[in-house]
Amino acid sequence: MPLNRRQLMTGALATVAATTSAGRWATTATAAEGLMAAARGGHYSPNAAPLHPTAFLKLPPGRVTAKGWLAGQLRLQLHGLCGRYEEFSHFLDFEASGWVRPDRGGWEEVPYWLRGYTDLAIVTGDTKALAGARRWIDAILTTQQSDGFFGPKALRTSLNGGPDFWPFLPLVQALRSWQEYDGDTRVIPFLSRFFRYMNAQGPGAFDTSWIALRWGDGLDSVYWLFNRTGDTFLLDLADRIHRYGADWGDNLVDPHNVNIAQGFREPAQYALRSGSRQDTLDTYGTYAKAMDRYGQFPGGGFAGDENARPGHGDPRQGFETCGIVEFMASHQLLTRITGDPLWADRCEELAFNSLPASLDPSGKAIHYVTSANSVDLDDVPKRDRQFQNGFAMQAYLPGVDQYRCCPHNYGMGWPYFVEELWLATPDGGLAAAMYAAGEVTAKVADGTEVTFTEETDYPFTDTVTLSLRSPKPLRFPLVLRVPAWCTEPDVRVNGQRVTAPAGPAFLCASPSARLCAPGPTTTAR
Repeated sequence: MPLNRRQLMTGALATVAATTSAGRWATTATAAEGLMAAARGGHYSPNAAPLHPTAFLKLPPGRVTAKGWLAGQLRLQLHGLCGRYEEFSHFLDFEASGWVRPDRGGWEEVPYWLRGYTDLAIVTGDTKALAGARRWIDAILTTQQSDGFFGPKALRTSLNGGPDFWPFLPLVQALRSWQEYDGDTRVIPFLSRFFRYMNAQGPGAFDTSWIALRWGDGLDSVYWLFNRTGDTFLLDLADRIHRYGADWGDNLVDPHNVNIAQGFREPAQYALRSGSRQDTLDTYGTYAKAMDRYGQFPGGGFAGDENARPGHGDPRQGFETCGIVEFMASHQLLTRITGDPLWADRCEELAFNSLPASLDPSGKAIHYVTSANSVDLDDVPKRDRQFQNGFAMQAYLPGVDQYRCCPHNYGMGWPYFVEELWLATPDGGLAAAMYAAGEVTAKVADGTEVTFTEETDYPFTDTVTLSLRSPKPLRFPLVLRVPAWCTEPDVRVNGQRVTAPAGPAFLCASPSARLCAPGPTTTAR
């Protein structure tokens, strides 16, 4: 069903208020007893040594399907702006794009859009969208040169006489999703050649412009490839990325809202290489700085319209749509790395408040900036320095040229959210990290695939019912997240109440903390 924004934001209000009172911006992590510890193992490409393990593992795209209001949002996106944006955006002209014909131009627009469109096609299973994604990917894979470079030739020398790697990072994420979904055997060797080319470049390709501030996306892809190939040059590349990229260690190194939303997580990502607890804590510190200074309105974001500016943190300010979806993606990644349920709380706060408000209810337009308290959504620049940019940013528009980045980039928001609702645990279990109606099918225990059906109207209601289908009796962990706003959870397995802590916490839905036997029905309230 289409999402009723007023109903959703009202239903999520208690979540926002309670999460804030629980210390949404705290620099310290959730208490140890509420965390999921990192561990080796798992069915879904866990970190290979010497990388340090994560608390959770991402399931391949397509393993989780949405129902209810969330499925309605995906349909709106599929039949709306993202799904049909090739009809509106001249940047997505297949025959004129440098990502297809390298002698032509091209920058971030195709990579942004294809990242969201590919995962939208996968999570909906729409045959037309899947064919459209394959068409672009097939064409892009044919552009690779002998040294590993691919795409628009102009990007080879466009940054200080060398390659501009920024627009490649979201495109690599699209290729990763496609490979995990389709098993396309071309992608891994393609990315290996490209990363070898990247590793051969000097510091100037790493330490300036957008790429220096957004290398977290690159680290994630380098680790992804290392876990599949074991090629040690990728560890050298990870070190160079961290050494030459911007220093986000407990530091707001740049005021641009999207750079903050993407960049703040890089220290915690590099901790998987360094093993340094301080690196992880630095990510908490940088997040706290951004939210303490500029996060003075509800919805999970901070005032960044275009840049975060001292003295401009009141509810009239706004958060860019790119910032919303990138912040969500960062929180999802940090949930998996740290096992801290607060990051999932923060992602839900954005998903249930800021993201819906950034989208036209019909799914056919977006606006550039979403404000907690600015009701005049017309196509007119605002006065009195409400926003930094001089152009109008709050009207719902296709925005091909006026908004440019956001309408190409927003498409990953809901598909990524769907994919991260469920995570795998290193000990062969599953975790309900965030909540929405749907189904997950994944390997557990000895590699047997099981399916959980999730029935809920969350966040409109507070009850979640999970029904298990398994081809045989199995024992495996079932982990549930207790949100920060939930002080008295009631969790029952086959009607028998399970001891559950107040949120924020992850708990195993069984009296045994190490091995669980999920019954056919688990209910959490």
